[in-house]
This record gives sequence, structure tokens and C-alpha cells, in this order.
Amino acid sequence: MAAALVAGPLVSLPLSFVFAHDELVRFWALVPDAFLATALLVAGVACGTLLLGTSLAALVALCDFPGRRVLEWALVLPLAMPSYVFTLFALGTVGRRVPELRSTGGAIVVFTLVLYPYVYLLARVAFLSQPRSLVEAARGLGSGRLRTLATVVVPLAWPAVLGGVVLAVMEALADFGTVNLLGVQTFANAIYKVWFNAFDRAAAMQLATLLATVTLTLLVVERALAGSARAAATAAERPVARLRLRGPVGVAAAALPTLLVCGVVVAPLAQLAVWAADNVASGNVDPGFAPAARNSLLLAATAAAIVVGLAVVLAYSLRERSSRLRRLVVRLATIGYGLPGAVVAAAVIVPLGFVDDLVAATPLWPESAPLPLTGTVLGLLFAYCVRFLAIGFQPVRAGLDRIPRSLDDAARGLGSDEGTVVRRVHLPLLRTSLLTAFVLVFAETMKELPATVLLRPLGGDTLAVKVWQATAESLWHVAALPALLIVACSLVPVVVGLRLSLPNAAGRRSARAERRDLLGIEPAA
Repeated sequence: MAAALVAGPLVSLPLSFVFAHDELVRFWALVPDAFLATALLVAGVACGTLLLGTSLAALVALCDFPGRRVLEWALVLPLAMPSYVFTLFALGTVGRRVPELRSTGGAIVVFTLVLYPYVYLLARVAFLSQPRSLVEAARGLGSGRLRTLATVVVPLAWPAVLGGVVLAVMEALADFGTVNLLGVQTFANAIYKVWFNAFDRAAAMQLATLLATVTLTLLVVERALAGSARAAATAAERPVARLRLRGPVGVAAAALPTLLVCGVVVAPLAQLAVWAADNVASGNVDPGFAPAARNSLLLAATAAAIVVGLAVVLAYSLRERSSRLRRLVVRLATIGYGLPGAVVAAAVIVPLGFVDDLVAATPLWPESAPLPLTGTVLGLLFAYCVRFLAIGFQPVRAGLDRIPRSLDDAARGLGSDEGTVVRRVHLPLLRTSLLTAFVLVFAETMKELPATVLLRPLGGDTLAVKVWQATAESLWHVAALPALLIVACSLVPVVVGLRLSLPNAAGRRSARAERRDLLGIEPAA
């Protein structure tokens, strides 16, 4: 039931072509421009993240130079910088002197700098997972370092690299704030304009259906590439020996990534802090900041709690009986995170409108009363659950899978019923997983923009909406304070990801560490 409730809106999207065929004229008039802009953006982001992410991963994984261990995790920090926040920094500094930033090329540069860690993380693990014997065999046959890199190392890591590129492209497709602020007419931007400017929700749903088709195709490709990457990974042998870089070469190898991290993370945070301090010191703090912060925190906490509850229900349903039908339904319910926020917003309008019509048709509902779901907090929370259920489900499912069924059998053998087993056995062991799921969903909800813009109730602005509105009006000082708070919350999933992906040389965790995390035990000093 819970899975069907979440998956239902996504299934209803194609119905817009059946029941709203009169809007097809408007739909086909918008498709060419949106398709061209989206295709150019996707091609540019794919090439940019491929070159930057792969080169940085190869540098960190295959070379040894001063500061490598620090840069290994520092290069992931751009993921904590939402693209629309970085756009705020870029427009408020470089954009004043470079008007060309408001273009497709500017959007490509912004997305490349913010999204390259997707490629970097996967490519780095792929490079580190390669066996030394293959490289030594190639060198023994007379192949030089560059030729070995081009013919052996990179081809083995290619599935992981392409998987990272697909993830980066999906994030670019899902973005609304950056493309809107830079004037790029992608599908996400077209959905917003048709929705609000033309007041044509049917055409917006048709555009969302087309965008969903593209993103789902990319999601299938990414899953296939991830499987190929896992099949190509070899963990039994020693990793490839790093090339030692010393002297001027080592300094240059350390300087370039350092400049990148400073330009994408340190400089924006410093500039935002200066703008925010000036705004506070002058007493010109936006009066809507406090309500927006309150709305963001309450919405994020509520959505996280609901999502964790749904995730527990789904995880336990698969644990009790993992049939093919259940797995299919759960997969459909957790597919929302692979879709853009604008698509999810358009999808939830169908069931929300259906329920509103049923309620409004009853004699007990006053004619002058507002609709119960559409344009309310309930509708927005519903969209958040559809969008972020996958984020909450994965940690809960992983934690539950690590609990052996022998513990359940032992507890039942001692006279415990199902409720007691869950309360006294499972919940203590799932504490870390539940907390991880909660903070991840909380952070993602805090920075979610497209779904919030399309579905927020009147006067229900969030911090993300405030940043977007202030940036559109060139009010850099006003946007700085909410942007800083969003970045602070965005650091949470990045830190969790670093903890999971960078614990040792090959990105794998020891069995002892996994048991310690499962039990919630801190390591000894």
C-alpha cells in the first residue's frame, strides 16, 4: 500500500497525453527549443565532467605527491555546494564583468565545476581496484607509462567513469535553479514557464513525461554501467603502485587541485560569509528569512520522519517475503530520486487533484474553502516523499540486511513475539541506519528547489526559494545568509559519503568496521 501510494503519481504521468490531447499543440511548439538547449547542456556537461573528474581521479589514485591525502577528500567537497548557490556566487562576482556567463556555455562551466565529483569518486575507486599484475604485465611487455594508462588502466575503469558521467548528466537535467538564473531554456525551465506563465499544467505534465523518459533511460544505462564496473573490479590483489611526484612536478600536481577546491568551495563560502556579514551588520536582513528558515526546518524534519517510516515498512516487507512482485513495486516506489524535481511535482498533481475533486464534491466541504491538498503543505510533503524515498530506503535496507535471521530465530525461541523482536533486537541494531537515512533526507529536502517552487503554498517560501528569488533580482547580500545555511546542511550527505567511500585504499570497509557501525559502537582511541 505504501509503495503504491508513492509510485502511483509517476505512473500517472503518461496519461497527460491521453486526457489532455488539446494541449499537444503547445507541447510540440515547446519541444524543439527545449530539446536543443537540453542536448547542448548535456553534451557539454558530459564532456566537462568526464575530462575533469577522470583526470583528477587518475592523479589522486595513481600518483603520490605532497598533500594527496588531504586533496583525496577535499575534491569531493563541491558536492556540498548546490549548483544554484554556486551560481549565486558566480553571478555576484564574475557575472558582473562577464555577461556571457548567462548562457548555455556558462551553465556548462557551472555544472562541470559542481558535478565533477560524481565522476571523480567512481573513477577513483575503479583505478584503485585494478590489480597490479595487469599493469606490471603491460610494462614487462615494453609498454610505457602513458601507453599503459591509455590501453590498460583507463579501459578497465571505463564503465565506472561512464557511470559517473551519467549521474552528472542526470543531475544537470534535474536542475532548475541554475538554468533558470542563467537563462537556459531546458526542459526543467520550460516546465516552470508553462506552469506559471501560461498556466497550462497539462502541457507542463507532457513536458515532464518526456523529461522523465530521458532520465529513466539514463537511469537504466547507469545501472547497467554500475553492474559492469562491479564485474570489472578486482579486489584480491594489491592496488597499482603510485607514481611518486616530487619537486616542481609534485608542487604543480598539488597546486592545480588545490586551486580548484579553493575556487569552487572556499572562495564561494568566503564571499557568501562576507555578504551575509555585511547584510547583518547593516540591519537589512530579509524579514522573510526567519519564516523561510522555520519552514525549511519543519518541512525537512517532517519529510525525513515520514520517509524513514515508509522506508522501514518497505524494508520489512521485503525481509518477510521478497517476491518478484514486491521487489518490482518497491523499485517503482524508490525511482523518484532518479527523476527531476519538476517531473515529480508534475506527477503528484494528478492524484492530488483527483482527491481534491472528490473532497470538493462532497456536501460537507464549503464552496469557498481552499483545496485540501493542492497548494498546501500536505501536497509538498507528498512530493518530497516521492522524490526522496530512495535516499531513506537504501540505508534502512542495508542495515536490515546485515542483521542475521538467526538473531530473530533465537529471540523467538526465547519467547519473544514479533513486536518484541523489532523493539529489542532490530531497532538497537538499526539505530545508525535510521539516523543516517533521516539526516540524508533532511539535507536533501533543505536544498530541494524545483518541486518546492512548483508546489509550495502561498507564503510558504523556503531557504532554497529565497536564494533563487534573491539571486534572480541580483540581491547577492540578501541571498547569502540562506545560502550559507543550505550549504551547511548539504555538508551532511557529503560527509557521510566520504565516510563510506574513502575509508581505505580501495573504498572497501572491513568487516570489523561494518559490525561496529551496525552496533553503533565508537572506535577506541
